[in-house]
Amino acid sequence: RRAAALAFGRPLDRQPALEAAEVVVALDDDLLGPGPHQIVTARRWAERRRDLQAGAGDSRLMVAEPVPSLTGTRADARLVTPARRIGRLAVTIAAELGVGEVPATGPALTARERDWAMRAARALAAAGPRGLFTVGPRHPAEVQALAFLVNARTGALGQTLRFTEPVAALPPAGSTSFDRPTSFDQLVDDMAAGRVTTLAVLGANPAYAAPAGSGFGEAAAQVGTIIHAGLHVDETAAIAGWHLPLAHELESWSDARAVDGTVSIIQPLVRPFHDVRGRHRVLAGLTGILPGGAEPPERAWVMETWRQRWGAAFEDRWRAALLAGLVEGTAAPEVRPDAVIDPPAVADEPVVDGLSVVFGPDPTIWDGRFADNAWLQETPKPANKVTWTNVIGISPALAAARGLKGGDVVTLSAAGRSLQGPVWITPGQEADTVSVTFGYGRRKAGRVGQGIGYDAFAIRPHGEIWHVEEARLQATGASRRIATTQAHQAMDGFDFVRTVPPDAQDISHHRATPGPKAAEAERARAPTFYPVRESGDGPSWAMAIDLDLCIGCNACVVACVAENNVAMVGEDLVAEGREMHWLRVDHYHEGDPAEPRAYFQPVPCMHCEQAPCEMGCPVNATVHSSEGLNVQIYNRCIGTRTCSSFCPYKVRRFNWFDYTGDDPEELRAMRNPDVTVRDRGVMEKCTYCVQRISDARIKAKIDGRPIGDGEVVTACQQACPTRAITFGNIADPGAEVTRQKTGPRNYALLEEANTWPRTTYLARIEEPDETGPGETAPGESREGSEGEGAG
Repeated sequence: RRAAALAFGRPLDRQPALEAAEVVVALDDDLLGPGPHQIVTARRWAERRRDLQAGAGDSRLMVAEPVPSLTGTRADARLVTPARRIGRLAVTIAAELGVGEVPATGPALTARERDWAMRAARALAAAGPRGLFTVGPRHPAEVQALAFLVNARTGALGQTLRFTEPVAALPPAGSTSFDRPTSFDQLVDDMAAGRVTTLAVLGANPAYAAPAGSGFGEAAAQVGTIIHAGLHVDETAAIAGWHLPLAHELESWSDARAVDGTVSIIQPLVRPFHDVRGRHRVLAGLTGILPGGAEPPERAWVMETWRQRWGAAFEDRWRAALLAGLVEGTAAPEVRPDAVIDPPAVADEPVVDGLSVVFGPDPTIWDGRFADNAWLQETPKPANKVTWTNVIGISPALAAARGLKGGDVVTLSAAGRSLQGPVWITPGQEADTVSVTFGYGRRKAGRVGQGIGYDAFAIRPHGEIWHVEEARLQATGASRRIATTQAHQAMDGFDFVRTVPPDAQDISHHRATPGPKAAEAERARAPTFYPVRESGDGPSWAMAIDLDLCIGCNACVVACVAENNVAMVGEDLVAEGREMHWLRVDHYHEGDPAEPRAYFQPVPCMHCEQAPCEMGCPVNATVHSSEGLNVQIYNRCIGTRTCSSFCPYKVRRFNWFDYTGDDPEELRAMRNPDVTVRDRGVMEKCTYCVQRISDARIKAKIDGRPIGDGEVVTACQQACPTRAITFGNIADPGAEVTRQKTGPRNYALLEEANTWPRTTYLARIEEPDETGPGETAPGESREGSEGEGAG
């Protein structure tokens, strides 16, 4: 918002319209990465990719960044550059497009950086209103404002870059409020001076998350009474005189706004299990709004808010809002700002001696607020697939220079402070950049997240909250085992992820034969010793996963866990390879480890027509259904694990221990009642959410009709923000999954195993980078390129 105020004279919220952008140039801006905007931006980006697939327009993404991001993995042209150079790149691109000038002072761009910047500028100029130039929020507002002015020059305002009124008002441009310390700084000053006698902390944890050097801990000692209200007894609760247990959002009534301003009515899923209060009740009690100790239901407060707005139409609109989950027509209005003529001055790049440290939130537990959530702790980080801890990311070049390998413990010193943690070698990371993430090193985080990882807040400077220069890295000689679900990520010449250029969306040696039944067409590809099953008159279920739309966000993994009562096993068992996830998202890279190409591939059970697991099971516990499902009969399984040995995709899980028998009541209530909770000693795997298929079958039978296309939606499909997963009945020639499977990009994983999988993939459409490692000529498939692993 401050960047918008500098560019347009008033604070505004940016809303990138990626569905309209044929060219996106992002400078260290993870548009597709984790955060509150991920779902909407990913969905809009996927719409643009579908236009590309249909031959309507272009979809080119150029990214410059120091540390690999989800957006960077999808870039057609990715530049690896230090964070401190982002400002210089922005100034160069802006000057090439007629906005400002490149200052004579400051370090010049390297030849490679300048070439990339010129290509980016030419692409934006050619795209005009269909181009988008962005700078990430971790960089100064002046640099972000410069990008806004470039979009104004190219005509992108109102097209690919839109603005809305901020949900919460900010001071106008030029106000001294932008120059004064932040409200948190002012609070710490008042606390230290003894001007705060009572401090109430509602749902926050400043004792842990405040930057080092902010002085919050010392200032808190000068406060007479500290009241903390939160879900957990965390670090702030430990220094407070009073801790008030808050109700969870799923136990509460409230309302909230989305990133575009749309209001949602928050409804409780369950009654509170413990003696807790919601945020509204706590705040009302602290401020004296509850006279005489009266405590009306929070639902009544929320209803009264909207009754005052809607008047006589309240009953109908309230009911509609509860059913829809949102209040129609509440999105913030779009604004068409006028650009300020003079671009803001961008500070020169500092001259540094040493390493650069880049801070960021953890992609699963964020800033530590989800540290006590086992689902998120065991969800692999998208890039390195590490679980249950954070690591210190270093480049392959730095690892080679220092003689480090993955898991070696080092001391990282920056801004006069230090921390210790294990390193992880990250292909595609800038050579002299070290990446650290927040959320770990918790001293008070419940029984799940306490005491694991390092605390990155401990070295986060108070003034430079995202980057710090002149850091030092020193090996300690110790090492530790890191629980990762994918230790080797190099493609190594295999064709797990296949790619095609935009002008040749075809895999010539693996083209599906069009026909009314995609499964029968696929059966004709190769002979088999197994008896061929005939399709019945009922549905024939199958799945297609479009790798051109997958961004590796892991939403499908968490959705599968929640839907199917998948047990979490903890760090030690994950390190032994005994994780229980029914779905994984593999991450691969190929080419030069310094600047590789990166890919994601979700891998559930393939539901093979000719399944080796079925032939190998000695007790017939895994069998094939008449609808094409590979099903598991738990009460037959005796735990020989033969099926897992026979499975070439390694998607079957053995329940080594009883992970759920002694769970408390609140955890039992969390489980899906439509899915069996498995005991130890049985094999588990993806079932295509057979419980949802059964539910749709029952409803269709009651109505006397067949199951319609799109009526069965699997959990992974439902959660995918880009809609990369398609599921349906391939016996229906008009079904979307049939269209996907008969398309030219369709292929089977490990087709040489001749298992005839029901789950197939659509090859990723990849435009070769004109420069840099791993490039290919136009029209040439990249599916044989070799690469080296790291980490």
